[in-house]
Amino acid sequence: MESKAKRKVDRTHKLQTGTGERHLSDEERHFFDVRGYLVMKNFLKPDQINEAREALQNTIENPLASITINKKDSGLELLNIVENGGIIEEAITFTRLLHAMEEIIWGSQVRLVASRGLIREAGSIEALTQGGKADPRRYTRYRCFVEGEFRCLMTTCLVALNNCVHGNGTFCMIPASHKSNFSHPYSNVSLEAVPVLIDIALNAGDAIIFSENLSHAMKSPINETHNWLSYQYGPSYMLSWPGCEASKELRTRTADSDVKTRLLKTPYYHPWDHYYKDIVD
Repeated sequence: MESKAKRKVDRTHKLQTGTGERHLSDEERHFFDVRGYLVMKNFLKPDQINEAREALQNTIENPLASITINKKDSGLELLNIVENGGIIEEAITFTRLLHAMEEIIWGSQVRLVASRGLIREAGSIEALTQGGKADPRRYTRYRCFVEGEFRCLMTTCLVALNNCVHGNGTFCMIPASHKSNFSHPYSNVSLEAVPVLIDIALNAGDAIIFSENLSHAMKSPINETHNWLSYQYGPSYMLSWPGCEASKELRTRTADSDVKTRLLKTPYYHPWDHYYKDIVD
């Protein structure tokens, strides 16, 4: 006879919308668990790449009130870039991206917690994040359970708008560092001198999805400006990154889209929490 505990577990999973569904192939699931990232080739089409580049440039020249521009050693950071609309807004709901995020994070109980435009000039500097259990950012936590359920508390989709290959502004990382138990010894070492760092070549329009618990960085472009889009997703209760809260105008504009409404919804807790705490063996 089915136990009371099992019935409660089953009921809990039903209330966790979309958990247990499979969108990634077995190979993709294994690769993401082992390496901490997945590459999506041709995420944007050529005309969409050009539209996104133009939107970033227009934002620099005439930023909306809901978009903040920060100058950093790594270049310009445009916060809340989804407010621009167009392809930058539409991309947050692309099926390939959303299905991966739903499986990796927490079913359909996923929200967009940050959107950025990154403008990187030659000579820009970026530090290698720590990753693993040594990462002080608790909200990046990575988990994969025996039952095959991922629970990655923050997962990033980085979209290249320029060709980034052969160390020329490439995304780089320490493979499997999202599972590391020890801090890495490269805090004061240039990226070029880190022996275990791997470059991920991306052509314009390619995207990479990775756990924020992965130790990673972006190398400097050699002699040109590189443009990137960065979308960060988390579970429904995760707060938006400061400066990335959806404006009233954006929510009104996207009200006819159930998917966008869900992704841009203010943080909320799952309705099944009070069931879960009662589960006993």
